[in-house]
Amino acid sequence: MEINKNMTLDGDKLASGLSVEMEEEAEYKRQLGLFSRSSTEKGIELLKIGEIIAGLKKREKFLDIGAGGGDLTIPISQSFKETTIVEPNEKQAVMFQKRRPGVKVYNDHWKKVDIGTQRFDFILCSHVLYYIKDDKWLSTIEKMHRHLEDGGAIAVVLQSPIGEVARFFNQFTRYDVNILELWQQLIQRYGEKAIEVRYFINEIWTENLEDMLDIALFLLLDRKFREKADAIKHYLETHHKVENGYRIFQDEILLAVRKA
Repeated sequence: MEINKNMTLDGDKLASGLSVEMEEEAEYKRQLGLFSRSSTEKGIELLKIGEIIAGLKKREKFLDIGAGGGDLTIPISQSFKETTIVEPNEKQAVMFQKRRPGVKVYNDHWKKVDIGTQRFDFILCSHVLYYIKDDKWLSTIEKMHRHLEDGGAIAVVLQSPIGEVARFFNQFTRYDVNILELWQQLIQRYGEKAIEVRYFINEIWTENLEDMLDIALFLLLDRKFREKADAIKHYLETHHKVENGYRIFQDEILLAVRKA
């Protein structure tokens, strides 16, 4: 199936408005692979997402916004008849289409993509909102809601503002993602009964300091932090050295929006 391409990059920015300098594609993939091998995140996240899917009225169409390499998309898609992804990274979109030719792929940003009148039973948006200014979060989710079938659900996953990874962030940069405000806005917009919150903790473990440094740089998103590699190593050595390796816990939040 042909990729629907209509992508215009605005530059990489976090929700805080800070510009970021992303790693080269090959290095980013290497870091992502290391993170995936070293963490329990995908397994726990799939479990929490499965709890949301279990409550759906039906399971016919699934949309993943920011699917990346498909680590979540592919296992979740097995529960649905049709899968669609929106992925702004052209290389990721092309690779995904090669890997899963039966999936409809839009190589675009969610705020710009035109998917017509399509509606879905389940919409996933995992670790994507960081790249959207937080004053646009509600409108971003409202667009998802317009493409949601009755009885469907949206799952938005974000890193928690508390916990070990959040403290690490605040040591070297600013992590001020306002999840509580988004939660309140969603309740005001859709009603308290439509909103669910699930909390889970991901364990990241490596045998050596160099691997944990790579994961720390991956989490920080910005290659400019390589200039602070020695300081980051010292922080990890001081706070996250354990017997036989290094360990850091990442607290994460899943916000679910159901459509009656």
